[in-house]
Amino acid sequence: MPGRPGLNNRPIDIGKINVGNTVINNRPSWVNIDRNTVGRMNNRWQTQMGGLHGWAKTRPGRVGYWRGWGDGVRFRWKGYHYHGRWFTGNWWYRHPGGVCRWHYYHRFNYYPWNYWWSRPTFAVAAGWFAWSAPKTVWEQPIYYDYGSGGNVTYQDNRVYINDEPVATADEFAQSAAALATVVPPESEEKAEEAEWLPLGTFALSTDEDDVEPSRIIQLAVDKSGIISGTMYNRETDKSQAIQGRVDKNTQRVAMRFGEDDEIIAETGLYNLTEDDVPLLVHFGSERTENYILVRLEQPDEAEGTDGAEDSEDAYDSEEDGSSGSQE
Repeated sequence: MPGRPGLNNRPIDIGKINVGNTVINNRPSWVNIDRNTVGRMNNRWQTQMGGLHGWAKTRPGRVGYWRGWGDGVRFRWKGYHYHGRWFTGNWWYRHPGGVCRWHYYHRFNYYPWNYWWSRPTFAVAAGWFAWSAPKTVWEQPIYYDYGSGGNVTYQDNRVYINDEPVATADEFAQSAAALATVVPPESEEKAEEAEWLPLGTFALSTDEDDVEPSRIIQLAVDKSGIISGTMYNRETDKSQAIQGRVDKNTQRVAMRFGEDDEIIAETGLYNLTEDDVPLLVHFGSERTENYILVRLEQPDEAEGTDGAEDSEDAYDSEEDGSSGSQE
């Protein structure tokens, strides 16, 4: 599409990037849950939709808790506004570990690079999918809130949705892993046909003291509900593929990272349209932790061009105390 306004002036040649992560397409060895068990769990879950809809409006204190965590990153991380040209142009040639068979990089050349940093409203995201989903589930957004005082809680080895027991802790973790494991497309040509809606770019904070996160995540979703993304570690300069899926029966989103067999993160689709995204992270079926994704501001157009080649080096110079310009 030569000459398209805003098109990256160094478009990506996808033939130069090897699509090699196939481990992420296989169910983890610890997952043996069947469809009937998942169906029973989802049936119990759906009986709570009335209480889940509007949760964010009726629990401002809980929303404020997550916003406060996010503000710690926004206001205390000196690198928050310096994006280091992540996920732009030739960045992908230097970080090939961030792709897999289901990946939004197939569509990079159809849009300007900063398209993938943009955020949808919930209405846009909910109307994106080419599926027939229950209206009682999707008529309103669901804000999934994890931990004490939230609407997804653990007690006595059981998981409660809006105070209703829906599954054992083991079943809940396994169902998240099953949702996040996606059958790969039949061919690379099929993958290239997918259309992707960007969900944005986030910093991953693992606790309230983690105000200078090392991991940066970019996500998109296709019309069938497949989640594709990349996690970049700015300290190690390594990237990993993210793959997952949206559950049309609950608005639940579950994701897997790289070639890891244990770690599964879950949240809600509405959460991913907000600035502060609560995450429930499963480490196998043994334990869970609460993390947060903090949305990063879309960089200026100039930061994704050749003229900003030194922006990452400038940020690094500031961190080590040397005299580098950030302009």
